[in-house]
Amino acid sequence: MLKLKDLFPKNLVWSGKKITLTLLILVALSISIFWNHSSGAVYRWIHPRTKFAVPKPFVLESITKDIRILGGESVSLSIKAASVLPDTVFLSLTPLVSKDMDSTQTSSLLVKSSPDSSKLYTFVINDIYHDYSYQAFVPADHFWQTWKKVSSNEYRILVTDRPTMEDFSITVIPPKYSQLKPQIQAGNQANVRGLKGSTISIKLSSNRVLEKSFLLLGDNEIQLTSRGKRAQGEFLLHQDGMFTVHLLDKRGITNRNPIPYHLEVIPDLFPDLHIIAPPPVIELGENQLLPLHLEIEDDFGFSTLQIGYELRRPTYLQIDPFISIFTIPDLIPEQLHQKIYTVWDLSDLGLMPEDEVHFHFELYDNDEVSGPKKTLSGTFIARLPSLADLFTAMGEKEQNIIEETEIQLEELIALQEHLEKTDLELLKSEEINWEQQQEIKKILEEASEEIEQLKKLTEAIKTLEESGEKHGLFSQDLMEKFQELQNLVNELISEDLLMNMDEARNALENLDMKDLMSAMDQLSQNMEQIEQELDRFIDILKRIQAEQMTYEITKRLEQLVKEQDVLNDNIQKTNDTTDPSEFSKLEQEEKRNLEEFQNILDIMEDASDIMEEYSKSSSEAMENLSQSELAEKTEGDLSESANQLGEEASSSSKQSSRSALKNLQSFHQMALNIQQQFQQETTSEMAGEFQSIMQDILTLSKSQESLHETTSGIPRNSPRIKDLAVYQQMLSDQLTQVMSALMDLSKKTFAVTPQIGKSLGRASAEIKESIDNLAERKGNNAKSHQVLAMKSLNEAALEIYNTIQQMQSGGSASGFEQFLAQMEGLSGQQQSINSQGMQLAFSQLAANTQQAMMQQMLSSQKQVQKSLQELMNEMAESGQQGLGDMSGAAQEMEEVIKDLKSRKYSRKTYERQKRILSRMLDSQKSLTRRGQKEKRLATTANQNNVFIGPSGLPIDLGQRQSITIEALNQAMKAGYSRDYQTMIRRYFNALGQASFLETSKEPENIINENIENE
Repeated sequence: MLKLKDLFPKNLVWSGKKITLTLLILVALSISIFWNHSSGAVYRWIHPRTKFAVPKPFVLESITKDIRILGGESVSLSIKAASVLPDTVFLSLTPLVSKDMDSTQTSSLLVKSSPDSSKLYTFVINDIYHDYSYQAFVPADHFWQTWKKVSSNEYRILVTDRPTMEDFSITVIPPKYSQLKPQIQAGNQANVRGLKGSTISIKLSSNRVLEKSFLLLGDNEIQLTSRGKRAQGEFLLHQDGMFTVHLLDKRGITNRNPIPYHLEVIPDLFPDLHIIAPPPVIELGENQLLPLHLEIEDDFGFSTLQIGYELRRPTYLQIDPFISIFTIPDLIPEQLHQKIYTVWDLSDLGLMPEDEVHFHFELYDNDEVSGPKKTLSGTFIARLPSLADLFTAMGEKEQNIIEETEIQLEELIALQEHLEKTDLELLKSEEINWEQQQEIKKILEEASEEIEQLKKLTEAIKTLEESGEKHGLFSQDLMEKFQELQNLVNELISEDLLMNMDEARNALENLDMKDLMSAMDQLSQNMEQIEQELDRFIDILKRIQAEQMTYEITKRLEQLVKEQDVLNDNIQKTNDTTDPSEFSKLEQEEKRNLEEFQNILDIMEDASDIMEEYSKSSSEAMENLSQSELAEKTEGDLSESANQLGEEASSSSKQSSRSALKNLQSFHQMALNIQQQFQQETTSEMAGEFQSIMQDILTLSKSQESLHETTSGIPRNSPRIKDLAVYQQMLSDQLTQVMSALMDLSKKTFAVTPQIGKSLGRASAEIKESIDNLAERKGNNAKSHQVLAMKSLNEAALEIYNTIQQMQSGGSASGFEQFLAQMEGLSGQQQSINSQGMQLAFSQLAANTQQAMMQQMLSSQKQVQKSLQELMNEMAESGQQGLGDMSGAAQEMEEVIKDLKSRKYSRKTYERQKRILSRMLDSQKSLTRRGQKEKRLATTANQNNVFIGPSGLPIDLGQRQSITIEALNQAMKAGYSRDYQTMIRRYFNALGQASFLETSKEPENIINENIENE
């Protein structure tokens, strides 16, 4: 048995106790000495059942602890570490969740920081709007460390809410003149745009009851009306800027960092003004009407459209300019884009020759806030030229036309020689080589250039004619002749010529020698015809120049008499008390009249030289008048009157002025007599040549009748048939001579009508057929052609007789004076109706006034339509032509009447009225077929014509239009002279437009009876 004493001896136990006691004493001493370090361990020994945390190497502590801030402010949190300074300390912020917070506001935040110079860890949290709890911590770096993290105590950040805008809207109310609707935009749009003068209305609601709210606009504070949580207010937008919204709740807390709203003024643009007509510088016509065509545009509307003008008199009158404004009445203020068509009547300004109106257009918009903005056009000048200026410019234009035409004639001659040379080369060649191709191409190019020059010549004549018509520089007879000149050049550029050019190009391209030779020959004929017609053009234009100079002299004298008459009235009103400035003004005007009279005398000498070629007696009369005692006395009276006015001698200047006026009137009358004498002599000369040609034609007709009677009595196998054929050939040659004389006469006058050429061309063709039939001993066939030849000769004689009667009755080659007078009256009535229409269309009239005006217009238009129809019937019955588009005008009138009956007046109705007047004016100024189309050409109904010739012609005239054309084509190939071929070609297009004359007697008897009646 094991005993304890044996295991633990007593001496050993005692030694162990001593050692243990010693150790306990030492431990107790150590604990006492190092109590601060060992107290924790002692505590743990004393409490063995208590669970203690793992010891941490350091401790984290918040210096800021709990903190209170206002919503939106930033907070700085400071954490310190005891013992050891970790490299990084993390801070966890956890929102204190409330019921009204959404999911985006309950997320935690985690931030970190390193120690700063003061060994603190600082965390800055910006823009805090909610309560948070925060705690600092440092996690363990390694997994074997006994502690997981070191944390501080948890503290709170308590946020006091600021007032904020839960709902915010801005309404932009434009000014009334813009007629725009208000625009509402949400508060999240920080750019507010509007017109200057717009009202900016603000409405908002807050999360807090508001004590006060206001807008800070620049340096100005605009108070809002606050009610509970809502506020509203408004201000006017005048300039770009920025405003903020400020809120103050009952606690005295304001909203933080208000959003800046930027204000932007939308500019009200200046109105846009485009001047389509008139041009920058324009010459006024006799009626002093200035057509205006404007296009205007603005973003919101207009208030005024006006013309500011300055009337400037000639400097020698020493009169201050007159400045005024003319308001255009056709403006529609609310319409943003407009086309203005109107006429400015300057006749009320009392313009005199050489006066100028300097004007510009002023367009104002309807801006009621900043005031209407104005757009100014450039300066325009409307000038009323003197007759001297107008006639001088007209003469220069005519001389340029003559010179350019003469140059073109020289070029045509050179081209003709080139053509002939090329034709000879082609005859020698079997094929076209490269050099010949180039030569032909060059010829075709030159021909094309000549055609372009002809087109330019047409435009030059047209410009000349329009200028003369606008300023009344031509008599009606001269206007007709200028129109005929234009038609003459137009006819040169025929479809046959253009087709011939195309054929030549095609033949050259295909290298077809036969077609090319034919096309080149035809081109040569066409160029020769153009050459002859241009030569005729120059001859006629020079004759027209002579007539124009006589008209210019009488026209300028007429104007001078009127001005002297007005001046004389003013001089008669002067006395010794008249202001010296008035005498000076009258003196300048008298000197002006004196200078004009001297200029007229110079022109009379030039006119005398030009007239000499056409009428020697009229030329001498013009020269004698310019150098007469009356001319010297008139010039002396004008000079003396001006000198006496300069000396302010009232009584003597009155006598000189009266004498000058009386002499001017006598001088004017004598010039008129010379003009009439010149017209009568030239008309008589042409009538004499026509009579000579008519006599030759009647002689031919008589000879043809005799030949017909002889042919009727000769059998088929008679040897005399050959002699008859020779005699028929002789008549054919005589007819060729007559046509040559007629061609020469056509260079002096336009009275050689297409009907005359048609009749002679048909007679020539029938004579040719008669010759062929006699050569073949076909006597019966020859007789038929002889009868038709007689008929055509008689028709030609009758046409010439009618032409002579028209020339003698009218004093010119036109013969339409009565028609012109009636048409002038109808044109005046139509002009009056159009003026009413313009007033109806562009003026603001009451409804009853409009209805009354439309009823008056309807009655007037019906009367004009009736008168025009009667005039057209008279012209048709008299066999005269030249009404042109009058049938179209009648149709337009019918449409206008329909519109007026339905009480409708539109822009289309107004345009129809303008076309009616234009056609009426065309008919009275030119008796031509300008502007005709096939659907508007007047046609004559077929008639059963009866003609009893010397030996009795068949009741049916025996020809249709196609036969006539065929006969003319044969006549073109009959070997007649180039002049004859040119004449036939010119009248070819007219052959199908006229019907045969209805007669019941021999033409010779008709002519004789008419002469006896006269």
